[in-house]
Amino acid sequence: EKAYAPTYYPGVGSINESQPVNVGVGQELNAVNFNLLLVRTAHVTGTVMNDDGSLTYSGQVNLQPETSGGGGRGRLGVNFGSRVDGEGKFSIGNVPPGRYILRARGTDTDPPLFASQPITVSSGDVSDVAVILRPGATISGTVTFEGTNAPELSQVRLTAPSADPGGGVGPNPNARVEKDGRFALDGVSAGSHWIRAANQLRGWALKSVIVDGRDLVDTPFELRSGQKLNDVNVVFTSKQQEINGTVPNEQGQPITDFTVLAFPVDPGLWRPLARQIATARPDQTGRFQIRSLPPGTYYVVTVDPAEQGEWFEPAFLDQQRVTATRVILGDSDIKTHDFKISTR
Repeated sequence: EKAYAPTYYPGVGSINESQPVNVGVGQELNAVNFNLLLVRTAHVTGTVMNDDGSLTYSGQVNLQPETSGGGGRGRLGVNFGSRVDGEGKFSIGNVPPGRYILRARGTDTDPPLFASQPITVSSGDVSDVAVILRPGATISGTVTFEGTNAPELSQVRLTAPSADPGGGVGPNPNARVEKDGRFALDGVSAGSHWIRAANQLRGWALKSVIVDGRDLVDTPFELRSGQKLNDVNVVFTSKQQEINGTVPNEQGQPITDFTVLAFPVDPGLWRPLARQIATARPDQTGRFQIRSLPPGTYYVVTVDPAEQGEWFEPAFLDQQRVTATRVILGDSDIKTHDFKISTR
């Protein structure tokens, strides 16, 4: 028996996302209508193999809706997955029509193997999909700390999260920095990636990621299967900028159940894991502090996001800038901005 689903997916959707609606705190908005069309869903099945032709007996396969613009993520919360069974098979049900990126990760080997390929679901099931896993890439280089009282290098971890829409499959690998400052990060899937700290480095901020003489700290770089990317220089600095302030209501009482969001004025930086997007929750006194931002010009606003990570979505950020305040941060600047929340 076939399942049916509403058209909230690429290639099918009839929900109008081009007209954002702004809702104030405590405001009630009536007569919000959604046009939904029930469509037949499909099963996507296939086999996962290693690069030598042998079957993979453990791993994960995900389908992530393909984005139309290429600059944002896939739709929040919309993905479909299946584990690879003992015969190398996978089966994903209830998939609406649309275009997807199939990503797979095999865990028979250490480091794991990966695959990524486009797939289109139309009016029927998609069967006998052959997924061939390939070795991941290796990133190696050095870590430098500019400033005094640098952390012990052996306590520093680096990771290379995916910058592709929808991200990768499974956890991101991370590498420990050796006492001489060198690191080697194995098992990184092919595709677009960042380099970031895997653990919190209190008092330190990522400054630059030098790859082949270019600073790619704010630019994702492409990796191929089996590639060895050497001589990467990752630099952290003790110089930090800060935005702080308070979030009270009209009576001066602290508000703690909202999030303070800072994001860049430049829409070209509205990307997942961008250094220029940061959030903070006010403490019990209503005070907040954001210290992870590089120098630049920002919008600052209070939001109530419905889903974790929603603040990386360009459509979400575009709505917030209407009521946001501009703040310019120079080197080592500390800026204060106090909000006042209306609870009427």
